[in-house]
Amino acid sequence: MVSTPSHSKHMDSQFLTPDFFESFSAKRSWEPGWLADFRKDSWDKFLSLPVKKNKDERWRFSPRARLGFSNFDQLAESPKPSILNGQKIDGILFDTLDQTILNAPSNLLDLPNMQGPNLGADDTFLLGCCFSESGVFLKSEKGIIEKKPFKHCHFAPKNNQSLFQTNIISLEPFSELTIIEIFESEDMDTGGTLSNLSHIKLAEGAKLNRILIQKVNQLSTFNHLESIQLGRNSEFTNISLQLGGAQSRSESKGVIAGEGASFNNFSLSLGNGEQLFDQRTVQHHISPHGKSNLLYKNALLDESKSIFSGLIKVDPIAQNTDAYQTNRNLLLSANAEADSLPGLEILANEVKCSHGATTSKIDNQELFYLLSRGIHRNVAEKLIVLGFFDEIIREAGTQENIELLRDEISHHFN
Repeated sequence: MVSTPSHSKHMDSQFLTPDFFESFSAKRSWEPGWLADFRKDSWDKFLSLPVKKNKDERWRFSPRARLGFSNFDQLAESPKPSILNGQKIDGILFDTLDQTILNAPSNLLDLPNMQGPNLGADDTFLLGCCFSESGVFLKSEKGIIEKKPFKHCHFAPKNNQSLFQTNIISLEPFSELTIIEIFESEDMDTGGTLSNLSHIKLAEGAKLNRILIQKVNQLSTFNHLESIQLGRNSEFTNISLQLGGAQSRSESKGVIAGEGASFNNFSLSLGNGEQLFDQRTVQHHISPHGKSNLLYKNALLDESKSIFSGLIKVDPIAQNTDAYQTNRNLLLSANAEADSLPGLEILANEVKCSHGATTSKIDNQELFYLLSRGIHRNVAEKLIVLGFFDEIIREAGTQENIELLRDEISHHFN
């Protein structure tokens, strides 16, 4: 018998009815028993979550009603499948989540032990554990180095439906990969909710470069919850480009677990209309000699809004840590808004840590200079934004990746 909630605190959507989980489980009866148990355990944890508090620092400045499931009626019944584009290489497993469950379920045995970022969207994370049907599994064996990127594209559902997916990426010691993740909409005329859970684990000396491009339509909601664990002397570099969604919630937790590991987390958001970008991050150092560098930039037009809340946490054992956190915002409209909450929690003595946030308006003299030379205002704003973003775009490495980011940003102004 499926547990039911004692009141309607979680019943924000019709698909979260008492018998819904039971019918979902019946549909997935082909899965191994341990996975069915994991889904059931996650469902019970979801039902037992405490009532949401009106004042929760993890949701400060955020209009939580915009990020709930109340506007979406059901799970996607026949979602557009993810598209994977990657060469077959001995020592690398790259497949969809469902195919991995079918063909190599032993690769997923650690899934019940994987934790979310725990930065506020606990209900979304647990629902993702319950109802993920799509996603990607990528694993490299020891010493595999591949420069050509592995690409995967995922689609937000249509017709007010919700889709949960889980991506698992695991690199064995001294392997090196590049991935490009793209999120877009199945249908440009209707919206849905896409909630993506990502678990990334890098073993000793492994190196992962990731580019993430989010461009779902502006009728949709996008949730991205990720946890990254870095082993000894491993390195993770991420560039996220956030363009789409009526509202999005991004939670990113990097755990610098191995001595000498390096965590680089860069993000660009470009908003217009009434878009909302809600960004929550943690850089958690639990070993000595670790490095982390976080830089989030938001360029906001019209009545768009960004929220950034970041924390550098350094445990007592994590001596000789170098950690930096910066949030920079550019307002291109008098009605745009950016809220920033940088933070430090330093429990070690020998560290170099800093954090800061700046918000500035568009330089009217710079804009006037461009307009006076016959450049259309839309083009002038694009040039200013590209210049503001360039510091991060150049971190993309190859010229092909740099041009990919510039083209996506430019297209947003067309």
